[in-house]
Amino acid sequence: MQKGSLLIKGGMVVDPASNVFEQADVLVRNNKVVSITKHAALEASRTIDATGCYVFPGIIDFHAHLFHSGTEIGVFPDAAFLPQGVTTAVDQGSAGIANYESFHDGVITHSQVRIFAYLNVAPVGLCTLPRVLENVDPNLFDLDKARLLLTKYEKELLGLKLRTSQDIVGDFGFAPLEKMVAMAAQLGCPVVVHTTNPPGSAGQIAGYLRPGDVYTHMYQDKGHCLVDETGEIDQAVRKAREDGVVFDTADGRAHYSFAAIRRAMAAGFKPDVISTDLTGGNVYDKAVFGMPLIMTKYLNLGMTLPEVVAACTAAPAKVLGQEGRLGTLAPGAYADIALFRIKEMPLQLQDFKGEVLDCRQVFIPQLTVLNGKVVYASLESQL
Repeated sequence: MQKGSLLIKGGMVVDPASNVFEQADVLVRNNKVVSITKHAALEASRTIDATGCYVFPGIIDFHAHLFHSGTEIGVFPDAAFLPQGVTTAVDQGSAGIANYESFHDGVITHSQVRIFAYLNVAPVGLCTLPRVLENVDPNLFDLDKARLLLTKYEKELLGLKLRTSQDIVGDFGFAPLEKMVAMAAQLGCPVVVHTTNPPGSAGQIAGYLRPGDVYTHMYQDKGHCLVDETGEIDQAVRKAREDGVVFDTADGRAHYSFAAIRRAMAAGFKPDVISTDLTGGNVYDKAVFGMPLIMTKYLNLGMTLPEVVAACTAAPAKVLGQEGRLGTLAPGAYADIALFRIKEMPLQLQDFKGEVLDCRQVFIPQLTVLNGKVVYASLESQL
């Protein structure tokens, strides 16, 4: 008889990291997974009936903006993520060297959600008002202060981030990206590059990136795109993926089009990571809403259920350096668990170009477990 503090019983367990896709019971003791078991005698102080539900590792949203007290677009992490099955979130460059301490003290330390972050190379971090965008003059980048922060917050700070849109970089072109990658090489850390409406081709951007670096907004459809109108993908982009560069969706409101997604998928270029680019302006809004809606989008665009789940659990966990601890239900992993139903219901999604996607299967969150404790439950779930 195995005993634990929480038993999730009778659900369809989908854990791509462990190659599990079957009906089974998940046993938790304290804050760790004990086992995924079939037909065994299990006992726990609390049992949740997951019949009719899918049981996933806690969802990881790899691209969001969480600095609610320091930027105009930040979300409140616990309110934005826990009801959506998300137990880990990554802030993508909301803060720079001038204000990262404030972000850490004011947001990260007060959140239940596990938070990781990338440091914006622009000293003041992210600015999103059209009349006030961040200054990405490479002469302002500060290697020494970045090193101090990456060392002090090594358990949460992962690397460097830059937005390389034409309206931000202006006449600097690719000079900020080149400088950021050179800094990262000295710091021994990865980078994430925002690619919407870039100053050059996708292949040029990919050429700067190294294994473990992240090309985000991969399906953006403004200016130079990952895939052209004929469906061809630049060979430099393909080589970057082969070499270990990670491709992330970070859809947001306007960082994708259905046409670009379909062209890329037809060319065999599915995402490594699925994420939201969640902000205060799109959370719980139909344009983005959160991870359940983004997962719904890709399921209805033709990705399989294990592919979708892997792209928001095992794959981002690997990027975070958290394999075996997050993004999996393997024994010994943190007991972060998300229960979903996949409901047959009509839902229409519209991209920024006006194209509509008719969805039929929709992810509906039921229950979220973080560190072995239930932190959200829908009244639809079996409490």
